[in-house]
Amino acid sequence: MSETTEAAVETHDDHHPSDWEYIKVATILAVVTAAEVATYFESVFTFFETRWILLTSLFTMMIFKGWLVVRVFMHLKQDKPVLQQSFFAGVLLATTVYIVTLLAFNVFG
Repeated sequence: MSETTEAAVETHDDHHPSDWEYIKVATILAVVTAAEVATYFESVFTFFETRWILLTSLFTMMIFKGWLVVRVFMHLKQDKPVLQQSFFAGVLLATTVYIVTLLAFNVFG
């Protein structure tokens, strides 16, 4: 193997999370997903007096899970800041589109 290829392999391997970090991320994702699924039970709807609290919590969990997946599994934390900023701009745009769509269907009311 050439020196350039070996250097590229070493650099690439240095940025991979450990197995333990993957297990921690999977556990966090499972817990947050369980919280999202728990919002579908009838008792949760009676717990929240207004729908906007429920929707805000779901949006928060959605954004957190997306950020965590992209950060760890797609190695966003090693990318240049401009790429990180473009990801956050996309999240902001997607969230805005979701909220406008929900407002159009009067989901918050």
